[in-house]
Amino acid sequence: MEDWQANQTARGPAPALYGLAKTSGTIPADPAPPHLRQLAEVLIESGALQRPALARRIGVSKQTVSELLSVLEQRGLVRVAGPLNGLPGRSSLSYALRPEAALALGFDIGGTKIAAALIDLRGTVLAETIEPTAHGDLDQLVGQLAGLATALTERAGAQRLHVQACTVGVPAAVNPATGILNLAANLPGLVAVDLHARLTAALGCPVAIENDVNLALLGEVAAGCGKGKSDIAFVALGTGVGAGLMVNGRLLRGATGGAGEIAYLPLPDHGTTERSLIQGHFETVVGEAGIREAFVRRGGAADLPVRAIFDAAAAGDARALETIDELAGHVALGIVSLIALIDPELVVLGGSVGARPELIERVRHQLATRFERPVPILASNTGARAGLAGALETARRHLLADLFGEE
Repeated sequence: MEDWQANQTARGPAPALYGLAKTSGTIPADPAPPHLRQLAEVLIESGALQRPALARRIGVSKQTVSELLSVLEQRGLVRVAGPLNGLPGRSSLSYALRPEAALALGFDIGGTKIAAALIDLRGTVLAETIEPTAHGDLDQLVGQLAGLATALTERAGAQRLHVQACTVGVPAAVNPATGILNLAANLPGLVAVDLHARLTAALGCPVAIENDVNLALLGEVAAGCGKGKSDIAFVALGTGVGAGLMVNGRLLRGATGGAGEIAYLPLPDHGTTERSLIQGHFETVVGEAGIREAFVRRGGAADLPVRAIFDAAAAGDARALETIDELAGHVALGIVSLIALIDPELVVLGGSVGARPELIERVRHQLATRFERPVPILASNTGARAGLAGALETARRHLLADLFGEE
């Protein structure tokens, strides 16, 4: 999407941000020369090329290509790959990107675990890990992410000074103007704190903080079933509930970053309780806790996890089947609300519950009875890795913009 870069969440005040970005000395102090981004994109996609071929690909003279390559060589971002066909002369030299010269980090913070990975300029994953989320205060979380960054770079045989961009996904609404978090029921220690400033200082590179479901949506647009789409709703159903919304190719955030917080949608057949006010009406019914409660209400075992309830439904258990049918009806109501508001061309269901094929089949049926226009409902192609995939791609795009200029 052409507006993806322009609509990423605020990465802090620009002067402080770009001051920290120059830790490795490779990010230019001056604006990128014209065509530098085009040249870099060609090298990223094509590997080693000669100057004449590069000139033809981006539509400029060989002299301009030479000047651009000189800029990249000075910054340590390209290397001479050697002459082709053994021919002498400058034009026979081929040039290749050094993808390891600048790296990016991605984190997907959940209520129970953190997924993290390190990538190079091409988006190749150099190291990846998952570990339990440290529950405590802000210091513990920041320390955990800094430790993960060190462990990933060491595992990849890289240097921390080459890490020049980071995107962090959080289960919360992120104010697009201030970066302050709110509506973080699963990580209450993050509410109203300046996580951006702390992480930027701890990681020593520019940091973008984004809602985790927004990142899942961006990951789906980049490499999943949302590729090429510009009006999409990504609905994540699992322990918690949320939605990422894209309208006309632009990520929808709202005044305080709360667009898509469908956990708080009221349901007409659901009474208000203290828990539903705090956690949200919709989430108390379609989140994992609500699914288990609905199963127990029908006489099911109280200690059965949601995964086992779906397995029981597949085996023909009447109580489990009724629970899943009821769940599908509630989910369909939530999706109808989104369709009525943003008119998406596609709704993607993800998360540990949302991507279950037996649920999606029932949601499609329920939706057909509740809304007159058919809207495709698909399972996320990126699965449980959607949030991390979105974080990595967003970090890489920020990195490319910092190094080579905007698209």
